[in-house]
Amino acid sequence: MTLQVKAFVLGPIENNVYLVFDDQTRAALLIDPAYAPGPLLKFVQENKLAVEKILITHAHFDHYYGLPDVKKALPSLPEVYLHPDDLALWQAGGSADIFTGTTIQVDEPDHLLAPNESIRLDGHEFTYRLAPGHSTGSVIYYSAELKSAFCGDVIFYHSIGRTDLPGGDTEQLLHSIRTQVFTLPDETILYPGHGPATTVAEEKANNPFL
Repeated sequence: MTLQVKAFVLGPIENNVYLVFDDQTRAALLIDPAYAPGPLLKFVQENKLAVEKILITHAHFDHYYGLPDVKKALPSLPEVYLHPDDLALWQAGGSADIFTGTTIQVDEPDHLLAPNESIRLDGHEFTYRLAPGHSTGSVIYYSAELKSAFCGDVIFYHSIGRTDLPGGDTEQLLHSIRTQVFTLPDETILYPGHGPATTVAEEKANNPFL
């Protein structure tokens, strides 16, 4: 059983959405379902994937705006995971009013992450690291098997997440990156919420914010 990663760039803010799936059992995780998930849903259907869990890196609206469409399209309802420190932001509409002038309402997550919790997909294990600073409850989902971390808006290629939205704190974000990202193995692939993938080693050496 081998895990595969499929990335999609969706919506007007060009969000990265990730499917992680077992190429034998077809069980899948979906990370940050953004607006206009049609290409993602087509891939799920064509490849006969069973999405069991939806992992949200943080509760800014662009990272979960496609959730209602995804739920409607899937034959069974996956569990939606969120860190509890971002639940209030989710309930307030994920700062959509700042960008669109309107608020959005989406069903609340099914599962709030517990301390030291691991997330399983068949025989595969994922862990999470709390990395506040972009939002209060931003998390990184890590797979040692894939040597990969799904970072949301904590860190980007040669950049970092913005901190001028509610819950943002620059010093806290830099601390999170140093303690939760840079403590991963250097070869770890970093899959961000926007822009190209990078690695821990690359960002340690060349990220101008760090």
